[in-house]
Amino acid sequence: METSVNLKDQNIITDKNSDGVKLNYINDINIGGQQNNSNNFYNKNIIIAVISNKGGVGKTSIAIAFAMFLSQKIKKRILLLELDSSPGDFGVIFDIEREKSLELALRFPEKYDKFVKNIYGNVDALKGISNPLIAENIRKGTINRLIDYILKDYGCIIVDTQTVINGLVLDVLKLSNKIFAISEYSLESIARISSLIDLLVKKFSIPESKIKLIVNKKNFLSFFKVWDISKIINIPIDAFITFDYKFNKSKFLFDRASIFNTKFFKEISRMLLKIGMGVSNNVERQTL
Repeated sequence: METSVNLKDQNIITDKNSDGVKLNYINDINIGGQQNNSNNFYNKNIIIAVISNKGGVGKTSIAIAFAMFLSQKIKKRILLLELDSSPGDFGVIFDIEREKSLELALRFPEKYDKFVKNIYGNVDALKGISNPLIAENIRKGTINRLIDYILKDYGCIIVDTQTVINGLVLDVLKLSNKIFAISEYSLESIARISSLIDLLVKKFSIPESKIKLIVNKKNFLSFFKVWDISKIINIPIDAFITFDYKFNKSKFLFDRASIFNTKFFKEISRMLLKIGMGVSNNVERQTL
């Protein structure tokens, strides 16, 4: 698998990831023919949170796809951070040792790198806390110190959260640059996520402009019904992701390179570009 760059007069960095895949990175991304300034989304350290208050909507898969997409776009290191204490899926998906967890990273933030595992190229993962009682007892603001340390080494943190919003999750949402709220294609799921967004905005003062509503597993034949629902709940739907029966999280365990060729990954990539994340779309990945 190889990346080809169709840009001229750009600062291109060639590298290989841990799987031997050759990658080309644009060091200074050019958008619309103009050089980016320091305010560009990808020229500063960022935190992206993926949230939902309903299980099974594809939240973890979307967070992983975000990381894989960004691994092609930026040279900086990317951290997948799990804030799921139910427990979450990171331990199994990424085969992370039991002793490597967010709980220990919170206790020893200056040594957090001992609890992080490299999972793909410039992408690392830090799995969540396995015991929900421990997570509930973490003091407010504790994670802020850890994130300060992480952002010294990583250009981007992608946070996969749990369905229950606790103090730990709220602290991270307040720090996040972008929040992707994920819903299934059903009236019940969209109603639930709209209530969550309303709660975050009105009770916890999280700016609505940070939040993007994404509908996953879209049934194309019922497309216009979703727009009717969107009008009723008075929340814009920013993007749809078509159901891809060929994609599941186990691909990361057994054939991670194939993720780039799935319809799910390609739609995630288009979605991020469409929403205006500030990345040039002139970089294309080609397969052998």
